[in-house]
Amino acid sequence: MSSKRSRWLTRLTLSATTAITIFTTFTSYLAAPAAASGVAFKDISHSYAYQSIISLQAKGILTGIHPGYFSPKKAVTRAEWVTALDRTLGLEPVQAAVSSYRDVAKQAWYYGWIEAASQLDVVQGGTSATFQPNSPITREEAALMIARLIRSSGGSGDATSSFADSDEIADWALEAVTTVNRYGFMKGENNYFRPTSSLTREETAALLERLLTYSTQHARQTVSSIRLGWQYDQTVQQFENTVLRSNINTLSPRWFFLNETGSISDYTNSSLLTWSKQHHKKIWAMVGNRSNLALTHQILSSEVLRNRTINQLANAVSVHGLNGLVIDFENVDGQDRSNLTLFIQQLKARLKSLNAVLAICVSPDYGTDWTAAFDYKQLGAAADYLILMGYDEHWGGSSTPGSVSSLPWLRESVRRFVQTTDPEKAILALPLFTRNWTLNASGQSIASSDISLDLQNQLVSRLSLKPIWDEDIQQYTVSYKDTQLHKLWLEEGRSLTLKYRLGQDKGFAGFAYWYPGGASSDLWSSMKNADRFHQRGL
Repeated sequence: MSSKRSRWLTRLTLSATTAITIFTTFTSYLAAPAAASGVAFKDISHSYAYQSIISLQAKGILTGIHPGYFSPKKAVTRAEWVTALDRTLGLEPVQAAVSSYRDVAKQAWYYGWIEAASQLDVVQGGTSATFQPNSPITREEAALMIARLIRSSGGSGDATSSFADSDEIADWALEAVTTVNRYGFMKGENNYFRPTSSLTREETAALLERLLTYSTQHARQTVSSIRLGWQYDQTVQQFENTVLRSNINTLSPRWFFLNETGSISDYTNSSLLTWSKQHHKKIWAMVGNRSNLALTHQILSSEVLRNRTINQLANAVSVHGLNGLVIDFENVDGQDRSNLTLFIQQLKARLKSLNAVLAICVSPDYGTDWTAAFDYKQLGAAADYLILMGYDEHWGGSSTPGSVSSLPWLRESVRRFVQTTDPEKAILALPLFTRNWTLNASGQSIASSDISLDLQNQLVSRLSLKPIWDEDIQQYTVSYKDTQLHKLWLEEGRSLTLKYRLGQDKGFAGFAYWYPGGASSDLWSSMKNADRFHQRGL
């Protein structure tokens, strides 16, 4: 080999090695942990956070800058901090359909981590906001995120006044610094908090280990909460595949419907029954009335037909080995109020001997004819669970367009509901759909159509629409024009996480989804993160 070629190959090898080193350095923060024996960092022996670094490295939360080196004094970027924070909490990245920040590209490695934190309100943003992912995070910014995590007020502010540099703490961070100081997350050094100083990697390690200890101590006892999904607009196989991607543990296929003779239409699917047992899922089959007011009145008002229906339902539960039933009677006449209650009482008495659950769907009570048949208190006493259908704030036939379920409306609906219903017997049903409204020149609805969240997201992407976050209703909205003006109130991970957390905060027994087939692919990560966040006591 000639010396010229030898030198050329040497340079090529060195260039390749340099490129690999650069790539390793760039991705090391997100790298998987090394073997169980751990990586020996050569530069942490004198770090006060030595044990925290080793502990978090072993858990895969923090890794080195490059092999053998941790760089404890190096500043942490905002994207790196949020990523490590999410990992500490056991969250998974969310590839949200709508970006919370203008400067966080969907292709960036940190996009999903920032969106996961944004949906849980650890970081706050909107479509007009910026996140500055590559800027170093300051100590006061980190304090604010920790304070949001534990959702605790900062108290009187005495803790901040003790710092010699308290006048340097931004007004927006004062309460947060007080909180993290009081809880022992961040104490400062030599009576200085250094609010605008960049958070270092060793400070990050110490802080995150304290957070990990806190969340472990405050973790809620793991109780198998109800996560119910109705089968609708999907084949059995499609439904099964969706369930496997989701946090659903209870299936509600639409198998039974009322008939005039008191018999029931039975569409039980044996393959789904077998699959549910293999995958340890419960089945609470749905019993519907097809929104037929006259038929429902005929069944409920006749003792003979009522008893015949109850007997057939109980027999179906026994024969098919079902775990329960979900009664979904809509458009029930107010005159059938007492008979509907009696039907639920008598059906529950039969199911109790079969060790089967009985749940009934109800709409929010705003004193309309639609809910006149629901005696919430008596139904709650008779059934095992009441499922509050937290949608149709603006229904398909409404002349006024609007959200399917804005957060203020849902919050008020829940407030009314818990006045008569024990939250521990309540399930909050969430909308995995929205409506595409067609408007006239005055902004009134002339038509609307229900669409899935996948179709919603495809529409936003195809037309390059720019969703706008509405702070009042806590949802994104978009408008566009083809031959007519259209407007949508979007349902996506951020808006649904807020609704989910409302149910968690009120102590509901679980959640239901109408309907899993309407979910977008990113949504289940959002729901799972909300579960993990809540389980950690946050």
